[in-house]
Amino acid sequence: MMLVKYRDDYEKTTMGLLSFLPDFHSVKHLTGELDWYKTGHNRQMYLWKNADNQFTGVVGLECLDEVVLVRQLVLSPQDRNDTTRAAILNAVAELFPQLHVMGTIATTPMIMRWQNLDGH
Repeated sequence: MMLVKYRDDYEKTTMGLLSFLPDFHSVKHLTGELDWYKTGHNRQMYLWKNADNQFTGVVGLECLDEVVLVRQLVLSPQDRNDTTRAAILNAVAELFPQLHVMGTIATTPMIMRWQNLDGH
């Protein structure tokens, strides 16, 4: 299981995963979101590859001064659980050891569960 940095050839898979979010059902909104990540030097998107070597999640990040902000963390229904979310957030923390992992208003409850679970 690991994070894989977004590449253009992952676009359809990424859009499919993002479409699980309620606000991301239109193609225009999905492509706009991907473009937002592509055009920002401090914004990155990663896909989560599970033990079966399948992409089952996507995490959108924004690196700020001392923080990596988790903007989205979306999982396919079969992998939607706290264990998988914790594995992804642990991977994010390892990828950016100098930054503190934080969430947006929408992702903060998930970040807090992870922090309480793993003692971050």
